[in-house]
Parts: sequence; structure tokens; C-alpha cells
Amino acid sequence: MSKRNSIGNQRNTLFNYFQSPKNKSQQKEESPKPIQSTSNLKEEEKENNDSIDNSPLLVKKKRNRVVNDSDTEGDGSPKRSIEKPVKKLKLDQSEEDDEGSGVDDEDDSSKRLKKFKFQKSEDNAEGRNVSSISSQKPSKVSTCVDVGKSFEKNGSWLHNRLEFLKPEKIRDAKKRRPDHPDYDPKTLHVPEEFLNSQTPAHRQWWIMKGSHFDCVLFFKVGKFYELYHMDAVVGVNYLGFSYMKNEFAHSGFPESAYGRMASTLVENGFKVARIEQTETPEMMAQRCKSIKPTKFDKVVSREICQISTRGTCVYGPQNTDARQAMPCYMIAIVMRDLPNCQKRFGISFVDTSIGVFHISEFDDDKHCSRFLALLAQHPPGLILTERGNLNLKDLELLKRTIGNVRHDILTPESQFYSAQTTIKNLSCGPYFLNNSGELEWPSAFNELISDGTSKLEYELGLKALGACMWYLKDSQLDIQVLSLKKFQIYRPVDLNNDKNIQRDFMVIDAVTIENLKLLGGQCSLQKVIDHCETAFGKRLMQQWICRPLCNVEKIIERQKAVSELVHKGEMLQSARAILKRLPDLERQLAKIHTFGNKYYAENHPDSRAIFYESQTYTKRRILDLVDTINGFDKARAISEIFKDCESRFLRKLTQHPPKGMFIDLSEAIQFFVNAVDLEEAKKEGKIIPQSGVDKDFDNVNDEISNLNKQLKKYLKKQEDFFGCSIHYFGTDKKRFQLEIPESRSHKVTSEYMFEGARKGKNAVKRYSTLVTKKFLADMLKLEAERSKIIQDLNRRIFEKFSCRQESWEQIIHCLTTLDAICSLAEFARSYSEETCVPNVLPFSEKPYIKIKNGRHPCINNVENFVPNDIELGTKDHPCVLLLTGPNMGGKSTLMRQTAVIMILAQMGSFVPASSCEMTVVDRIFTRLGAQDNILQGQSTFFVELSEASAILQHATVNSFALIDELGRGTSTHDGAAVATAYVRKLVDINCRTVFSTHYHTLVDHYSTRFDVQLGHMACMVENEGDVIEETVTFLYKMMKGQCPKSYGFNVAKLAGLPQSILIRAHAVALDFENTTKQRLLCSKIVGSDANSIRSVLLQVK
Repeated sequence: MSKRNSIGNQRNTLFNYFQSPKNKSQQKEESPKPIQSTSNLKEEEKENNDSIDNSPLLVKKKRNRVVNDSDTEGDGSPKRSIEKPVKKLKLDQSEEDDEGSGVDDEDDSSKRLKKFKFQKSEDNAEGRNVSSISSQKPSKVSTCVDVGKSFEKNGSWLHNRLEFLKPEKIRDAKKRRPDHPDYDPKTLHVPEEFLNSQTPAHRQWWIMKGSHFDCVLFFKVGKFYELYHMDAVVGVNYLGFSYMKNEFAHSGFPESAYGRMASTLVENGFKVARIEQTETPEMMAQRCKSIKPTKFDKVVSREICQISTRGTCVYGPQNTDARQAMPCYMIAIVMRDLPNCQKRFGISFVDTSIGVFHISEFDDDKHCSRFLALLAQHPPGLILTERGNLNLKDLELLKRTIGNVRHDILTPESQFYSAQTTIKNLSCGPYFLNNSGELEWPSAFNELISDGTSKLEYELGLKALGACMWYLKDSQLDIQVLSLKKFQIYRPVDLNNDKNIQRDFMVIDAVTIENLKLLGGQCSLQKVIDHCETAFGKRLMQQWICRPLCNVEKIIERQKAVSELVHKGEMLQSARAILKRLPDLERQLAKIHTFGNKYYAENHPDSRAIFYESQTYTKRRILDLVDTINGFDKARAISEIFKDCESRFLRKLTQHPPKGMFIDLSEAIQFFVNAVDLEEAKKEGKIIPQSGVDKDFDNVNDEISNLNKQLKKYLKKQEDFFGCSIHYFGTDKKRFQLEIPESRSHKVTSEYMFEGARKGKNAVKRYSTLVTKKFLADMLKLEAERSKIIQDLNRRIFEKFSCRQESWEQIIHCLTTLDAICSLAEFARSYSEETCVPNVLPFSEKPYIKIKNGRHPCINNVENFVPNDIELGTKDHPCVLLLTGPNMGGKSTLMRQTAVIMILAQMGSFVPASSCEMTVVDRIFTRLGAQDNILQGQSTFFVELSEASAILQHATVNSFALIDELGRGTSTHDGAAVATAYVRKLVDINCRTVFSTHYHTLVDHYSTRFDVQLGHMACMVENEGDVIEETVTFLYKMMKGQCPKSYGFNVAKLAGLPQSILIRAHAVALDFENTTKQRLLCSKIVGSDANSIRSVLLQVK
């Protein structure tokens, strides 16, 4: 059975929900247990309706641990009894030691909670800890455990037996069947009679499951997140949980482990909804007093606070830090067909971890070249499309391109907003309000809208943005991401098709990215040259690889910066040491912005949520702020390191204005360092600012100070009146009583109200007046106001930090670029072979490239690697090279390394060669390898010619083309004819081209021309002619001229074909070769036209 079909790798999909967990050890077939009636379930559960807040969470027994997971109001859930497993998954020490509760002081039950250990199913012998699960593919985990054995053995979990969940009866929330064109698989119809039969908490769960059927619900009950029914199966299979003892599937984990549990499921392709309690039992009781409650009202309120997918990653105090630096985009796509098989795309894509939106609209060719390039350069984690917008052919193309990436189809208008609805919702929402509360559109919208309506050229782009907006809003992430106001217009590099206009960046399409293996893991160019120390530097390096420069001045600017760092190793290593110590400042800014957003703090469901680890989360927020401030503080040393640098570009990145762009934020950093005791704040979980930090806090302190002065003044007045020393007495609401010696109390008038007395040697009487009562009322009011301000002060400090967002971002921009430059310098220094600074020249009508001893940068530390020279477009070397040679002789490596060296050169990097001189390349085309497209009924030959056609359509004199064996997939004669004509067209364009072929007739055709050069990969042959004894030694060196043979029999022999086949094939090949030579000789003697044939016949007579 494949992994995909194994129960250990179930996806959270509809039909997997109906597959029962199976017990390998099942000896005996048991009859399914009938569903209990509602009344019986209620009676069975009634005895377990204890409150989670009023009873211990964990009660240890000799072998079992019992966890009361029932809700405060009595949800009827049986107590969780977990048998002692063979192996346990233990929480990290850091999470076990988390202190603090969001409600009460730590009690015995919370202490026991910290000892909670995850348990794996008994069949899972690996015993991996939870923290390692996400880094490995889910193994096949048996779902049978000792508890609940009778239910698992017969596969009769409750959700498997519910009629409305069965495939033949399932419906969406609007009661539509899956075959309905508008069926919404994200929702589920749950019958009302079934809901009314549930306990209040379970009814809540089913309502939320019905509206978010595609999510795994993490349902908060007290201090635990519970997983029920089909979600519990996911928890057991992917998170290593054990089932609770119940008729229905049930598992769970403590609140403190949410980050790792959610990220593990998200990385495995699931959509996770975090549901929090937004009422305490006391709040619920108070609410019920104000209404005439039904039994379903007697349950604490719960709300969905966040929905997470791979494409909607937002990091906060509950989430673990990012596991990778690279972004994972949410991409919304809308398309419109144009004449001549062309298409118009509206695209919006967002990296939610830093809140940057890109909006684009462009026309594309029938191959969707620009669209596919966008997907290759911005790897999606989530794709959104509009129902009915893409036809079957487009959907197949998308599916083939994105693979297993999650693809959600949204309903037109209600979910996939129109352009006008998008503008309306953005303008009416809280996203773009300035400090005065007025709407202030981000600058990018000046190009997108006019007079409150969408510009025609961006109607589809804004529509795609609307889909992203709806999805973020549904995920409760819209405020965090949209309010950052980071919007950019994305323009494809080749948007202007005018071949006479010079581009700013080299065009690299999706096919080229894949063929040259530019991005990805092992053996990719990105892996080899990415030595960035920061996460934000790594993200920029990926952009540089996909968009090399065409501006020679900027290329030389980078080259000089890299060269200086290569030759000044101490400067380079000092800079890298600082960069290495920096957190991901881009993502930190996004987090701090969310923490400081007032609307979020007052209106988001998280602001109402009851967190038992709230103090821990507050500490984490403060720690994020401290780390960010410290990061910027460390970065200040960059200016000193580069104060004597020669490169103008390095000075621009590292020096303060006016010499550079690196803003001096010493005062701002010092302000936050001095404003509060951050170390104390981390310990206490709250911030008490110094004077001058927060205006409101200072104002209320000033008023309290003024009130204290009035109190002293009034006291002095009373002392003068009574002629003795008088003190204020009392605490809290009994403060400011005048304590008057009994010997002077005879002066008391009617305005003094007796409050109490003290007998004895120093007897006193205590009085209050209307004035002191007014003082007390004013003080209580001011103190309450100050307490409220302190509670909100964390947010205020974060908000104050975010007020300098543009300045922080400018510093990050400088650090990001510097890190990328340092990475290129480190690549040059650490590369084990010879490197050089390429001489890159501007666009020219006579383009050329000249490389001496070039090497492929990804093939390093290989002793027998043979470097090669290549010249295209120089005096004695035409732009078009026909390359022949034996199979496995190194043709593809030479072709790829030439293209990669060009990319490195235009990135401003050193290149692996003795010397390199070239004019700028505006676009690289690759037609390497061949495959058919069965899904669209396209043959290998058709795919080949389609890609080749695109090259001729877009290539200019400044392009570079790699064509590998064009003409395969059809007859030899047809293929050779097409290849011959194709080369002729490339010669006319005069773009630099390496065209590899095994068609010797093609090579013969161009052997006498001066506008095509011939080259071959050399080899040494022994025992030539003897197919069995013949040996071919590849020299991997390109030489002038053509290769006489392809030596395919050598490859056949290496592949292990029987000798009898080889001998017979060799004989046929010789016969075919002789026949071909005779025909060619005859053609040369006789000619191919009628007059030539007539002349030969006359001579014969």
C-alpha cells in the first residue's frame, strides 16, 4: 500500500473521514455497536458534568491518568482516561517550565498539567518526540490503542456512523450535494435535530465544524485543546496522540503546546482552526441572569480566533518561530480569455509573515509563460481561484504546476469579491486609518483606483486582492496583515514586448528556472551561492537569482562591493558576525505591529479569549520587542566597520545620511532602552514606563501628583485650624481620614463626619469631610484610569515602536542588501576553484560572450571536472554553436554552466572561470529534455515545438538560447528537417545559441557556413568497430568541428542490454549508415532538380 493510502497518512479530506481506524491485531469480527439514543447518551454523560474550573484537571491513578474535559456548563463529555502507553512523547523542557496562568495563581492541578506527557499509539515503535514529528514524513501510525478498544476494533467511531456524513448523503451548509455546481466543500450541513440532541459544548463544536468543515478544530476546553471525531483521528495519526476512552474519537493536548501542534499539521497540508473560550464561567452565569436561558445558552462562549494554512503564516506569541526563512505565498488567480488563445491574468499574492501584498494584471501567451514564471519565482503555499473561472484545461495546467499545494475554490462575489466590492470593503474597514482616524490609501492604490473605482487595467488584479482579503478575514488575520499597508505593483519583467526597449532585469521563465536548477535544495545555484546570515537576506538572494540585472552600472556597482569584501576578509567576517546575530527583523516588525494595533487589541476575538498561559504570552511579546531592539542596536556597529570602505555601494548601505541610507536611529533605540526596564518587564510580564514615554500615562501621573499636592495643602490648612500635627489615615476606599488628637477634637464643626477613634495614651478621633471624600473619589478614578493604561501599556509601547516603521524598514533594506553582497563575497572566497570578476558590457547589436576555463558552480570539489572554453559572437566564433558529441559526454553540463555563469555575472557576482567577458543578456531560453503531456493530449514532439516556438517569438539579438536535441519524438527525417529550419531562424535573429544535436545531416548542412560554428565534446575510442570490445573514454572537453558518431552503443552496453541485441543493432546501424552515405553521394552527383537528372542521363548515353 502506498503512503498516500496508508491510514497513517490520512489527509483531512471528506472521504477519509468515513474510513474506520483498523486494528491490525483484530482477531475477531465484532458486530457494529448501534448508535445510542440521545437520551441514553445524556444519562451516561450526566455523571461527568463537573466543571473544569472547579475540579482537578488531572487525577493520577496507578496506571491511568484521568482528565476532566467536560465544559463548565456540563458538555457531557466523559472523563479522559488514558492507558499507560509503551512510549511517551514528552514536551520540551522549555514548555514544561512555562509559568503563569491567565486566570488564577498556579494550583495543584496546573502543576500536574505541566507534567502532561503526550502518548503515542502502541504500534508506533519509533517513539519520536513531538518536536521532531514535523521534520519527518508521517509514518504509518496505528490508530488502535488499549482504550476505547471495542470502538476501534469494529471501526465504529460515532462520526463513521452518522448518516449526514456518509458520502451518499453529505451536503454543504446550503444542503447542496457534491454534484451540484455550487457545492461548497468547506461547509457541512448538520441536521437541526442532531444539533438539538447534543450537549451544549458539543453542539458548539458541530456548528463550528459545519461552517469550517475543511479545518481541523483545536477546540479549547479549560486548559486543553480538544480534538473530536474525524479531527481526533488526525491528531492520533500525525501528532502521536492516544485516543481518550469514549464512544466518539477524542484526543487533545495542553494549551502551551499549541504552536508545535498547529505547525506540524500545517506543514502536512492541513488547515487548522484555533477556537478559544471567550467567557469565564462567572461571565457565562452573569449573561444567563440577564436573559431567559435555554440549556444551549448555558455554555461558555467560544470563537474562532485563527485559521492557519501554509499560505497564511502569521507568527505570534502562541506560534513557534518560523522553520524556514523562505516565504510561502497565498496567491489568488483570476483569468479572462483573449483572442488567439491568449489570456489575461489578475494576480494578487501575499507573504503574510511580513504582510507584503503584490497586485498584478497582465496579458499572457497561450503557454502562460508569465504566469508560470510568477509561480516559479514566488512558490505558493495556498492557491485561491474563483468557482467557474478556470476551464478544465487551465485547471489541469494549474494542478500540474502547483503539485500538492492546497487549492481552495471560492464562491463568486460572496467570497471572491469583485473589484468594486474589494475597494468598498477596504475603505470601510479599519485597515487604512491614519492617526486621526481618517482613511488614507497606501500609495500603490494611486495606480490601482481612480475616484473610488477600479481602473480598467487593474480590475482583475483588484478582484484577486478581494479573494485574499476574504480569506484573511475568514481566517481572522485581516487586521494583522492588511493594516501593515504594504502594497506593491508586480510587473512581469517582459511586460513590454517591444524588442527595441532595453530591460532592467533579465527574463528567466519557469522552464529555465527548472532546467538550470536555479532554486531549491541540494545542487541548486541557490544552495551554492546563498551564504546569507539572515532570514531576510536569504529571501532577497532568491529574488536576485530570479531577476539578474541588465543595468551595467548597477552590475559594476555590485561587483566593486563584492570585490572589496573578497579582498578585505576581516571586514567581511566582522560584518557577517553581526548579521548572524540578528533575528528575522522583517517578521519581527510585523509581529510588533500586530501587538501594538489598537483595533486588534479591542476587537479581535483574541482580545476576548481566556488564555491560561497569558502571562507567558505577554513575556514572549516583550521578549520579541527586546530582541528586535537589541537587533537594531547590534546593527549600529555596521557603520563603524565600513567607515573606511572604498565601494560607493557599500558606503550607501552602511553610512548615515548624507553619505548613505543607513539611518542613525541611536536616539530611537536609546529611547526604548531607557524608557522601561525591559529585563524587569520580561520577568513581570508588564511594562511600567519612565516619564516621557507615554503621554496618557504621564498625564494621569501628573493629575495624581497634583491631587497629592492638594491633599498636602488641605492637610496643612487643617493643622493650622486645629493647631496641631494631623495625619491622613486609611487604605483603599477608606483613605484620607483626618486623624485628630482627642485633645483637639473639641474644635470639630458640623462639616466633620466621625469615622472612628483610637483609645489609649495617644487617643485620636478620625473624621472625613466633603473635601476629603471628593479627594478620595478623584484619586480612585485616577488610579483606575492609570491601571487601565498600564494594562494597555504593552500595546502602547509596541505601537510607539511601530510609529517609526518606515525608518526601521529602511535599515532592514540596507542590512538585507548588505547580507546578499556579503553572501556573494563569501561564495567567491570559499569556492575551491578559480574565480574572476566578469567584464560585463551593455546591450549591443553584436552581442558576444567569451569564457575561459568555465566551470559549473554547482559541481564543486570534483577532482576530475574538466573546465571548458566557449566563445559566441566573437570575430572567429559565430553566435550560433552546433554542439555534437557522444551521449553522456558533457554537452548538457557545458550548456547549463554557460547560462549559469551569465546569471551570476549579471547578479554582480564572481564567476567560476579564468576570465569572462560578455555583453548583457536580456533573456535566457532553455529547451532541454522532452516529455509529453498526457493530460492535455500533447505529444513529446508537440511540447517540444511549442516551447521552441515561444523562443522564436520572444528572442532578441541580446538573448541566449539553449536548445537540446530539437526534433525528437517524430521521424528522423522530419525531426532533422525541423531542426535545420529552426537553426536557420536563430541565425537570422543572431542571438547567442548553443544547439546540441545528434542529427549529423543537420551538422553537415551547416558545415560550410560561416555564420554557424561547429563544436563537439571530445572522447577517446578504443577497439572502434567492435561493438562488444569498443570502449569510449569521455574527455568532457569541447573541441572544434563535429563528432563523427554519437557512440550510442556504448551507452546501451553500460545500460546492460544483451550482447546479441547489441551485435544485431550494430549491423543494422552500419547498413543504415552505408545506405545514407550512398544516397548523399548520389544526391551530390545527380542533384535534386530535373535539369541535373536530365544532364546525367545524357552523359550516360
